[in-house]
Formats: sequence, C-alpha cells, structure tokens
Amino acid sequence: MAALSVSNLEQFNRQESTTTTVPRIKRKQSVASRRSSHSSSTGAVGAERWRRLSRGYSISMYGGSHRNLRSAIETPQLKPSSKFENTYRMTPDEGCKFNPGPVETIIQMALETNLSGSRYEPRTSAVFAQRISEEIKQRVKELKLPRYKIVSQVYIGADEGQSVHMVSRAVWDTSTDNYATASFKNKSLYAVGAVHAVYFE
Repeated sequence: MAALSVSNLEQFNRQESTTTTVPRIKRKQSVASRRSSHSSSTGAVGAERWRRLSRGYSISMYGGSHRNLRSAIETPQLKPSSKFENTYRMTPDEGCKFNPGPVETIIQMALETNLSGSRYEPRTSAVFAQRISEEIKQRVKELKLPRYKIVSQVYIGADEGQSVHMVSRAVWDTSTDNYATASFKNKSLYAVGAVHAVYFE
C-alpha cells in the first residue's frame, strides 16, 4: 500500500472527479435522448399538452375559468331563446278566417292607382309588378289575419287585342285556405293581381 502523500491525494482527487463527472454527463444525455424520443413518438400528445398548458396560462392571465373566458371572448352575448308550446289549433279562430272580399278591393285599388294612365314598357313592367305586389302584401298584412301566410303575385302584359287566360292551382285545405284576384286594363296594358292565403297550423 502506497504511503499517503500530497501527490497521491491529488491523484485520488483527479480520479474521483473524473468518475463523478462522467456519469452525470451520461445521465444528462440519456435524459435528453429520452425526452427527444418521447416527444418525437408522441408529437400529437405533446402538442395537445402544450395547448392545454397555454390555455391554462391564458386563463390565469385573464382570470376566471375557461368556460367564462370562452363565453366572454369567443361567443357574443345572445338573448335566451324563448320556447313556445304547441297550440294544436287546426282551424282559425272564429271571425279570423280569410275573407276574399276586402282583399279583392285592396288589389283593385293598388292596380288602379299605380297603373292608371301608364303605358306598357317591357323593361320597367317587371319592376312595377314587384312593387305593386309588395304593396298589396303589406296592405293585406294590415288586416291582421292570425296564423295565415300571404303570397302576393302581380302579372303585367301588353294589350294588343289578344286573348289571355290565366289559371292558378294549389294543393291546400279548402276549409281554411282561400285566394282573391282582381284585374286592371287600359289601352296599353293589362294587369292581374292574386293573393293566396294559406293557414299555418
């Protein structure tokens, strides 16, 4: 056994430092290699975990839970939707049934006021028909017929001595649904207005 001296002590310290540092480096390398292999093998899981961590960080920054943050930032404030129960009304109330008489008067007045004294123009007749149809529909809605859907149509054509027949057909309930028509004619054009009223159960 060698005698204990300063040189032996320095040599012993060198050996101990080399033996202690090498495993630490190897351990660090092994941990790093394990982390890289784990992240490469489970990339989707790591990405999802990173999303969760970043989401939690954003929540902690803004305060409150994730549900409150999402409702405050992502979705606008909407009014609660009202729920209605079924009425099971298969027929209109008494006195609320569609009556063609007043509607025919409305159609006749709208056609006369808009088309009297006017001449047929192919380019503008479509615009006139659309405007008159909207006017008729608004006036019929002012009658306030509950649970009725209103369909208004206006046809405008040139009067050149020809014979014109117009037919309207629909599949509906004859006890509740009905229609009203009126026509107008001058030296240049003819116009036919029709309103269909369909009861909505």
